[in-house]
Amino acid sequence: MDDIEQLRQVVREHLARDPGAALRGGTFDPAAVRRLDRERWRRQAGELGLPGVRIPEEFGGAGMGLAEEVAVHTELGRALDDGPFLTTSLVAAALVALTDDGANHDRLRRIAAGELVAVPVLPIEEKFPLDYPHAKAGPDGDFEIRGELPCVVDATAADALLVLADYQGYHAFFWVDATDPGVEVVPLNTLDLTRRMGAVRLNGARAVLVAEQDRARAGVAAIRQGAILGMSAECVGAAERALEMTVEYVKVRTQFGRPIGSFQAVKHKCADLLVALERARSALSVAVRSVQHNDAIGRRPESLAGLAVARMYCGRVGAEITREAIHLHGGIGFTWEHPAHLYYRRAVSNRQLLDSTGQQPRLLTASVLAAHGEDTQLASFYAGKVGR
Repeated sequence: MDDIEQLRQVVREHLARDPGAALRGGTFDPAAVRRLDRERWRRQAGELGLPGVRIPEEFGGAGMGLAEEVAVHTELGRALDDGPFLTTSLVAAALVALTDDGANHDRLRRIAAGELVAVPVLPIEEKFPLDYPHAKAGPDGDFEIRGELPCVVDATAADALLVLADYQGYHAFFWVDATDPGVEVVPLNTLDLTRRMGAVRLNGARAVLVAEQDRARAGVAAIRQGAILGMSAECVGAAERALEMTVEYVKVRTQFGRPIGSFQAVKHKCADLLVALERARSALSVAVRSVQHNDAIGRRPESLAGLAVARMYCGRVGAEITREAIHLHGGIGFTWEHPAHLYYRRAVSNRQLLDSTGQQPRLLTASVLAAHGEDTQLASFYAGKVGR
C-alpha cells in the first residue's frame, strides 16, 4: 500500500469513528451543521493534522503534496464531512503563494493547529465582468472595504476573511476579522444541507493589506485551482460511497423472491455507474497530474485543460450517480432519514459551483488548441467566449 492509500485509510477510519453531523446518529439535523463543531475540528487538527496537510512543516503543517490533499478531499466527500477543510485549505494555499512575512506565518500556524477558520471571499462564477468589493486607504493607515458577495462557503463559521478586492484599479488581497463591525454575514438556505454558506456584506470593514497585483493574481490562481480540485474530489468521493451503498442494498433487497441485484436491468445500471465513476476518477487524476507536471498554479494550457475536464466530468458524474442511488434504493431512498438525498445535494451543489455558467467546453477547446500550437487567433476566439 502506497503513502496516499495509507493516508486515505487513516482518514476514512478516523471519520468513521468521529463522523460529521450529516452521518451522526439516526436522524439528520440541519441545525447541527449550521453550528461548526469546533472541538471536532480541533480533534481533526490534533489527531490527523487535517488543516495543515499542505502547509509547510516549518509552519506546523504536514508539508504533503497536491495528490495527498486531493485524496483527503475525496474521503471527506465520502463522509459528507461538514468541517471547513475546503475553505481553510484554499486560504492556506493562497497565503503560501501570496507573500513571505511573519503575519502570514502566524496565520498558517494557527490554521494548521485548528485554532483559526479562515475563508476566501471572492466571486465564484467564471463570468465577466466579475463584481469585486472595493478597498480604499483609511485615515489611520488601515484600509476599508465595501462590497457584497452573494454566496461564500463557510462564511458563517469564519474567524477571518481573505477578501479579494479592487484597490486603485488592481486586484489585492485583504485580511478582515470576521467580528469587525463592518462585516455582516447572512446565512443562506441552500440545496446542500451539509455545508454552511452565507452572503457577506462589507460595510466599511477594517482590513489589512496582504498582497496586491502579481502576488494577488498568484493567490487567485491558487484558490481557484484548489477549489476546482477539492470540489471535483468531493464529487468523486460522494459518488463512490453512494454507489457502494447502492450495491450493498440491491444485494439484500428482495422482490419476487429474488435479490433485485440479480435482475439484468439493475446489474447493467450498476455496471454503467461504475464505468462512469472510474472515468471521473481518471479525469480527477489527470487534472492533478497536469498541474503537478506543468506548473504550480494551473496557468499553462495543459493544466487549464485538465482542470476544465475535471470540472465538467466529475460534477456531472457525481450528480448522476447520486441521483441513480436514490432511484435504486426505491422507496427508502426518497425518505429524509436515508442519507442518499444528502449525497445528491452535495454533488449537485458542487456541480453548480464548479461550472455554473457551462463555459468549460470552450475553455477546454482553447486550452487544447494553445497546448498544441494551433491557430492562436482561433484559440483566443474560444478563450474570449468564456464567461460571456
